[in-house]
Amino acid sequence: MMNYIFGLLMIALVSCQGSDTTPAPEEIVNKAIAYSGKSKLNSNILKFDFRKYTYKAIPTCDGFRFERISKSKPIRDVLVNEKLTRYYKDSLVKLADSTAFSYYESVNSVHYFTQLPLRLKDEAVNLSYLGKEEIQDKTYHKLKVKFSEDGGGVDFEDVYIYWFDVEDFSMDYLAYSFIVNEGGLRFRKAINRRTIEGVVFQDYENYKPKVKSKNLKGLADLFENDKLELLSVIENKDIKLTPVELNCK
Repeated sequence: MMNYIFGLLMIALVSCQGSDTTPAPEEIVNKAIAYSGKSKLNSNILKFDFRKYTYKAIPTCDGFRFERISKSKPIRDVLVNEKLTRYYKDSLVKLADSTAFSYYESVNSVHYFTQLPLRLKDEAVNLSYLGKEEIQDKTYHKLKVKFSEDGGGVDFEDVYIYWFDVEDFSMDYLAYSFIVNEGGLRFRKAINRRTIEGVVFQDYENYKPKVKSKNLKGLADLFENDKLELLSVIENKDIKLTPVELNCK
């Protein structure tokens, strides 16, 4: 009888321990990608409009080819393997290093946020779990992302935080710190979520702290307490997906 009771106690103890187990960050990301359908970007050309430009993300056997096309001028920026090339009509434009870097950052940033959470599978991404946090009466898994210098791009020192709904793993909020242009913090809230060809896309409200801060982890609390200032609304329009066949060997 005592052995039976002891066995029941051990099962209960194991069950309790299992329920408190910290989830693996990679598992959270995989579920978020499954929810978003963003893995389809690996086999579809993504085209969308953002402000004065049309953007294209074209999957290739060597990663993505990113493009930005001006709506008012015959100018096209092409980003491949972290190198940006500008064309005027079909002619190559020679750019100063500082100018090319500025264009690179602009093009890469727009595509990066549009592809999330798929980009959290990049080799240079280092994930860590920060626990759970409540925002506007919903509970979220909170992940921190840092980047390896090798493969992490020119902004590898930036740090990101993502909040994933514990129920459906939607990515409802994100925040990041950046160093360029004197540095700063940003917090984004997902809005206008919609599904196109099985892929979830969303726009964002883009905030910054009303008072200068370096506390990236505390941005959700500042948001809850109306201590963030709305800077802009990030809206991608006229989104289209076109299947593409890749014969990679």
